[in-house]
Amino acid sequence: MAGQDLTLYVDANIYCPYAMSAFVALAEKRLAFGIERVDLRLGEQGREIYRRLSITCRVPALVHGDFALSESPAINEFSGGRVS
Repeated sequence: MAGQDLTLYVDANIYCPYAMSAFVALAEKRLAFGIERVDLRLGEQGREIYRRLSITCRVPALVHGDFALSESPAINEFSGGRVS
C-alpha cells in the first residue's frame, strides 16, 4: 500500500524460513515495506531498541508506526488495515 510505513525486521541472513514466509506474505498482498536486518550472531535482538519493537525479541517482526507483530504467523495474517 502506498504511503504505508511498514518495516520488516529479519535476521542478517534473510534466508531464514520464518523471515522468508513473512516477506512472501507481505509481497503477495502488495504491501509496501522496508527491510531492516538484525544480526542475531551479535545479539542485536537483545538490545533495548529492538526489545521495544519485538515483544519476543525474535525475528521476524513487522512494525507499522507504534504497532508491532512479532511472530511470522501473525505477520502472514496482517492485512495492512485492508479487509480481504
